[in-house]
Amino acid sequence: MNKLPVLLLKSFVIFPGQEVKLELNNDISKKIINLSFKEYNKKVLVLCPIDQKEENPDVSDLPKIGVEATIISRIILPNSNVRITLKGIRRVKAESFYNNNSLKYILECDTKEVILPLFAKEEEMALRRKVFSLLEEYVNLSPELSNDILSKARNTNNFYKFTDLIVTFLELSIEQKLFYMQEINPLYRAHKLIEDLNLELEVIKLDETIEDKLQTSLEDNQREFILKEKLNQIKELLGEEEEEEYQEFINKAHKLKLDEKSLKHILHEIDKYSKTLSTSPEVAILRNYIDTFLSLPWNNYGKKETNLINISKALNKSHYGLLELKERIIEFIATKKRNPDAKSPIICLVGPPGVGKSSFAYAVSKSLKKEFYKISVGGLNDPSELLGHRRTYVGASPGKLIMAMQRCGVLDPVILIDEVDKMGKDIKGDPANALLDILDSNINYKFVDNYLEVPFDLSHVLFILTANNINDIPEALKDRLEIIDVNGYSLDEKLFISNDYIIPKIFKDNLIKNEIKFSNEAIKVIINNYTRESGVRDLERNISKIVRKIIAKSYLEKFDIKITIKKNDISKYLGSKIFDKSTNIKTISPGVVNALAYTSLGGEVLPIESIIYDGEGKINSTGNLGKIIEESIKVSLSYIKANQKLFKIKLNLDKSDIHINFLSSAIFKDGPSAGSAITTSLLSLILGKQVSFDIAMTGEITLNGDILKIGGLKEKIIGAYNNGIKTIFIPKANMDELDALDNKIVDHLNIIGVSNYKEIYNKLFE
Repeated sequence: MNKLPVLLLKSFVIFPGQEVKLELNNDISKKIINLSFKEYNKKVLVLCPIDQKEENPDVSDLPKIGVEATIISRIILPNSNVRITLKGIRRVKAESFYNNNSLKYILECDTKEVILPLFAKEEEMALRRKVFSLLEEYVNLSPELSNDILSKARNTNNFYKFTDLIVTFLELSIEQKLFYMQEINPLYRAHKLIEDLNLELEVIKLDETIEDKLQTSLEDNQREFILKEKLNQIKELLGEEEEEEYQEFINKAHKLKLDEKSLKHILHEIDKYSKTLSTSPEVAILRNYIDTFLSLPWNNYGKKETNLINISKALNKSHYGLLELKERIIEFIATKKRNPDAKSPIICLVGPPGVGKSSFAYAVSKSLKKEFYKISVGGLNDPSELLGHRRTYVGASPGKLIMAMQRCGVLDPVILIDEVDKMGKDIKGDPANALLDILDSNINYKFVDNYLEVPFDLSHVLFILTANNINDIPEALKDRLEIIDVNGYSLDEKLFISNDYIIPKIFKDNLIKNEIKFSNEAIKVIINNYTRESGVRDLERNISKIVRKIIAKSYLEKFDIKITIKKNDISKYLGSKIFDKSTNIKTISPGVVNALAYTSLGGEVLPIESIIYDGEGKINSTGNLGKIIEESIKVSLSYIKANQKLFKIKLNLDKSDIHINFLSSAIFKDGPSAGSAITTSLLSLILGKQVSFDIAMTGEITLNGDILKIGGLKEKIIGAYNNGIKTIFIPKANMDELDALDNKIVDHLNIIGVSNYKEIYNKLFE
């Protein structure tokens, strides 16, 4: 290990064996020379910083290979500058840097001798001949180069010195010379010399061609024009337009009106791109990054509709109902008109599939005349999909949000984030936490994508999220959302939507006017027997299927379409009934009771059946049940046993086994709200009394028989209404939610609010 003072020479690279004269006017450089004479036997470590534009280079900017040089002479000039003659001795490896003990501003370095690689003499001879041949041709064609280099190269037997000697004579860029200086293998240097010499020869030959072309067409005194024409000819023949491209990038960057830090960042990347060799793999990475950065809408806002009446008409035209949601959009626009800096809401539409959540988000963008983009996060488990990948990774790309902004081209689009309740979470991270940074209006004005690396403003985006089940939305995310329930539709609502929305849309798509008509009874048959959904997605598919079949038949059989679809015609087009709601709830026997459930598909009527037989007081349960509903069964049985006298039970329950089964086993069932139905099923069985098939109930039960408030009431009541239920028992605490229901549904049903199970018992069994 050898310690040497470090002499930094910007824009100059010295090689072993090279002798140069330098004039130093920097005080630190002068003191380094003095220190070298006093303590280091006139030796210095000469380094050229890698980044030439860095004013105060850090040790990380210095190359790991430098040249140990000796100071042959030193002369102090009248102007106090110092003129020195340096001669490169050998390449050395820079191990560690530190400041001089007494002169803190002087950098010193521990150096280590570079072990020179061995190589085959045959390869050396072949490369030497090739390099010398190209050098000879280059000297003959280049008027600026002296013939001395040929004789010196011919007489240099050491192959290490041979390559260094030639490099010192060639007109190369600092970056190229840094490569030659840091490359310790002379074979690699020779290969690069062959490449560079070939390139220089091509340039000289092209230059001669250009000179010949220009000589015949231009006057001798048009020097400026000649130089410009020569530059254009070079670019044309080489097929390169780097300068124009570089300037175009610079102009685009300035037009974006970026903040100072972002502008400085992209200008640095553009400069790096312009200096990177076209053969380098980094070129494509830099180009993709610059294209992505410059294509983003940094200060570009879209046009927008602010007339509240027009917006309201557009929303009502595209979607039926959804009054709360439409009111919220109108309120947002009204607030924005009064205060342009008002923050956008983060609306989350929660409801079963097919009720129009996603299509409503698109309708909002259309009514506001804003750009629209949809991001599906269902099954997403990698936060990098949202936050972007760092550019150090192969195939890195920006996150979904930045790509959305790039596609939209404006800062204020409507972005739909679909299925937030279906996001995953694993070893890669939690996407829900990533969404917090994206959606939170307090911080998303400076959202930093990992790929982009600079803040981007997302605060002007109107985010609309969708989910099927509110309980599956991560709590931290749910806290920042404005939840709006989008409930399913009743039979009458579906009929209205079919006639006023679905059928006109299908007719428009298929260029049909009045050739096909659907009777209301036919549509009801489709709803009842061919769909089982809270929304209208399957309904639309089935109506569209009928229309397509009629059109195809008209072409095959060559007749003009003129037809009215009646209820008896449906099976001809859609086949046999898929669902028959008239049979699945009409089984009457003790122990059979209808429970109301809220599933991801909406409200459902789920029959419960029970049987009893001799045993040891055990209870069995089946029907694809979850842990909570299993506990509700135990609570119900304990409540019944504790109140045997009240319920007039004569059967010895300790010597009987009970099996309770939930029908529709394909549907997973969990939650506490079946407690009242389970208790009724067990009592109906034990007392031998039947419960009418048009009665259903919902409500959580406690060990004392109290009926507690439940969720999803609106969906459950709509599901009961659609399935022909007439009487419903619900918790009294939920009665105030009936105001949100259609009056027609409420008037059709006998809805009874109860606070304790004894009230149900008195109605059904007394």
